Formats: sequence, structure tokens, C-alpha cells
Amino acid sequence: MIGPSADTLIALGAKYSTLIVDNNAIWRLVTPMFLHAGLIHFIFNMMALWFVGSAVESVHGFTAAFIIFTISAIGGTLLSAIFLPQFISVGASGGIFGLMGSCLADIVMNWHLLFSDFVNESQKKRNHVIILVLLFLDIGGNSLLGMTPFVDNFTRKFHEMVSVFTS
Repeated sequence: MIGPSADTLIALGAKYSTLIVDNNAIWRLVTPMFLHAGLIHFIFNMMALWFVGSAVESVHGFTAAFIIFTISAIGGTLLSAIFLPQFISVGASGGIFGLMGSCLADIVMNWHLLFSDFVNESQKKRNHVIILVLLFLDIGGNSLLGMTPFVDNFTRKFHEMVSVFTS
């Protein structure tokens, strides 16, 4: 990942449940969204935030995009701290996945407009399909990125934990 060590991430404010509970370091639920496991993690997150975040912001405005991102990022860190206390993790993946979810919700709610012959020309419908495919590729890429060390991708780690308990 071309990034810092676990000790450095902890010193900077990574999610580490032991410190959150034992030292009352509640701020560690917020700071992980500003930290990254390395250069590759940072680049992928910034690209996703640029494309998905700008799409949400253009439709719903800065305040709504900010609220969606922040609540999703803190919520993801909180769930990770509760259900995966043994992992040290950082990243804005929760917030980015929150923005992706809002994009998907917009697409589902406006499907009849996006793919209507009455509203769109065939070229515009093709563009909408391309955007939908790119969104799913982005979701897949960010999910794969979550398999690297220190990246807080709660879903992947949760599935690993469940598979350990069920086998």
C-alpha cells in the first residue's frame, strides 16, 4: 500500500477499539475517515470521492453530500469498532459507500426517467448505462481495496469473521 505502520496509524488516530473504550478516545470514531493506509488507498478513495461525491453534490447540494458522507463514515467506523474490535483500521470507505448508496437510490427512484424513450434520446440512455456500469465497477474496486491491511471495509471483515465462526 506504500503507507505507514500500524503504530503510526494508531498515533495519528486510527480506529483501535481498545483505546476508544479504555481511554475514552471517542474522537477515534471521526479521525479514521481522514487517514489512509497508504498512497494507493488514498488515490483510490480520492478518485471515488471525486466522481461519486461530485455527482451527489451536483444533484443534492454540498450540505446533503457532506451529511451523507459524514454520517456514513462515522457509522461505518462505529460498527467496525463494535463488531471488529481487534482490527486497527483507517479510511473513508464508509462515507464513500454511503455516497455510492445514495447514487444507487437516486438511480432506482428515477429509473423510469433515466431510461424513458419519451424523456431521453438513445445516446443519453447509453450514457446512463455507462455511468451505471462505472458505478458498479467503482463499488467492486473499493470492495477489493478493502481486502488490504488497515483499510476499514467492515463488510469484508465481517464476512471473514462469520466464516471463521461457521467453519
